[in-house]
Amino acid sequence: MKVNLIIPTFYPATGFGGPIFSTLYAAKALSSLDNIELIVSTTNANANKAKKLDVKINTPIEFNQNFFVKYYNAVIGEVSFSLFTNIWKEIKSADVVHLQAIFGTAIPVSLLYAKIFKKPLLLSPRGSLCEWCLNQGNGFKCVWLRLFIKPFANSITWHATSDKEKEDILEQFPKATVYKVPNGIDIEAFTKVNYYHKETYTQKYLQIKQNPSKIIVSMGRLHKVKGFDILIKSFQKICLKYPDAILLIAGKDAGEKAHLDKLIESHKLTESIFFVGEVSDQDKIDFLANADLFILPSHTENFGNVYVESLAAGTPIIASTGTPWSEVESYHCGKWVENSVESTTKAALILLEQDRKVLRKNALILAEKYNWKTIAKQFKAIFVRMENPQ
Repeated sequence: MKVNLIIPTFYPATGFGGPIFSTLYAAKALSSLDNIELIVSTTNANANKAKKLDVKINTPIEFNQNFFVKYYNAVIGEVSFSLFTNIWKEIKSADVVHLQAIFGTAIPVSLLYAKIFKKPLLLSPRGSLCEWCLNQGNGFKCVWLRLFIKPFANSITWHATSDKEKEDILEQFPKATVYKVPNGIDIEAFTKVNYYHKETYTQKYLQIKQNPSKIIVSMGRLHKVKGFDILIKSFQKICLKYPDAILLIAGKDAGEKAHLDKLIESHKLTESIFFVGEVSDQDKIDFLANADLFILPSHTENFGNVYVESLAAGTPIIASTGTPWSEVESYHCGKWVENSVESTTKAALILLEQDRKVLRKNALILAEKYNWKTIAKQFKAIFVRMENPQ
């Protein structure tokens, strides 16, 4: 079976955040299964708009056996005229088409070609249909859905990463067929952890030696949707019980850092809260694994890769009810609470008092559910069903 995955941006454009990694790992796991050939059609767009990805364009690049990526030249942002005029070739030769965006400029063209060539099509909106997201942009997104997506609604099968995202899809497309498959994680990578003394940890990530009573971490692009302002205000209250605690926030600025810096200064937390920039690979695993607690009070997440990464590193989490992570409560490895200062603070104080070893054990048990090898088999089953409908 030949699968054509179409996505506006792809690895190594890591500045676009978690979906870049989740799509890469999903593609690797899927292409390792029997009878699957995967061709990714994308652009050389980069989060750094001044510099495109340093990759060959217009020719398939082999990532793994049965896994190829074809980059098209992006002119402005993710807009690629060469993709518009050539994507029909990949769609025509595919057995199944998988779109990994809903508001990308290539999406309407891809939907049209898939319909012309009568190809079964799976669409992953990646959280773009939640109420919070649709309310951003002065109504543009609702107009986009009406003009470019709804005319093809009868030929689209939908993919949701959570029950919450499935509800969001059905809110817009009540008659849609929706399959739920979560994102996954490379569990094996997270078995290799370097555990540090707190002074060594702070020296590594802050270039200063400290021995705090508690280390709290967070991670994500510095954007207002992530709720870092709530976290900062909550941390001030946590410090009333743990005055020498520190908070480390990892991630690339997406327009919010200046505001957060002012907030930290106004709350007199400049000696306790630190931005450490982007961390990746083994540094990210160690960053998460050595913390006492991970908190990210996002307003909304369709999945939230960083939550499962923290769990796989053995660190308990606090996630907001705007995310799909309610199961941390039943697995006793975190809290799922309203993203308010009061609720976040209360949850943190409870978890910081609990046995860290027990929390680590429970977190690892939950993370095992999200092994990419298992997730890839679920995707393959969906593609087989789409190719051979009953």
